[in-house]
Amino acid sequence: MIVDDAGIDALYTAWSDAYQRRDVDAILGLLTPDYVLLRPNAPPVPAAALKALIVAAFEKFDVSIAFEREDRVVSGDMAFEWGWDVQTARPRGGGEARTGRQRVAVLLQRGADGVWRFARGITQ
Repeated sequence: MIVDDAGIDALYTAWSDAYQRRDVDAILGLLTPDYVLLRPNAPPVPAAALKALIVAAFEKFDVSIAFEREDRVVSGDMAFEWGWDVQTARPRGGGEARTGRQRVAVLLQRGADGVWRFARGITQ
């Protein structure tokens, strides 16, 4: 059962909008300071290291993203969601856009300011 939470929905809207604007600082501002991305067969990626990856992607591609939620569990100031991360990358120099889908799980945390942020991301 998916619990409605406008604050969490606003986080995903802000995430998608920041990617559309290619605004790396806005993207990183949607992460907790201790954010970690976990990928298979790779070391954990903290927020500080994620910036270089995003900048490198934006140098080559215009990226649009969406999250297709399968489930959401909220408990106090923590939330867990899983679903599909859908990314479309369009080469900046021209060429065919490619869309990829991957299963993801995310842990969200609501800060003292009442704003939800991504705390952990897990991809397959």
